[in-house]
Amino acid sequence: MPKFIILMTENDNAWAALTQAEQDRLLSRYDAWVEELKTRDQLRGGEPIGEGGRTLHMTEGQLQERECSETTGVLTGFFIVEAVDLDAAVAIARGCPALTHGETVEVRPLGHM
Repeated sequence: MPKFIILMTENDNAWAALTQAEQDRLLSRYDAWVEELKTRDQLRGGEPIGEGGRTLHMTEGQLQERECSETTGVLTGFFIVEAVDLDAAVAIARGCPALTHGETVEVRPLGHM
């Protein structure tokens, strides 16, 4: 069965704007969603992505390195799911709690390199 990655990107520090109670409720929604995916045998992995890190980029033969942006478009986590096709993977992603607090969710197929 094909695998897909669900990428979550935070916009405008949405998580920091939530109260502790709102964060706790959202984490409970994530727990419930993950359990649902496990029950349906669709989840193959996933992790939150920590703060910080570095971005590497080659420009005109010179390696450029900088701190990862922490302001907008920050990758916050991913899930790997199995689905029959992209449409089915998108249907799974529609239930992702990240969508309830302003994050962007992207679904991409995983393939062999």
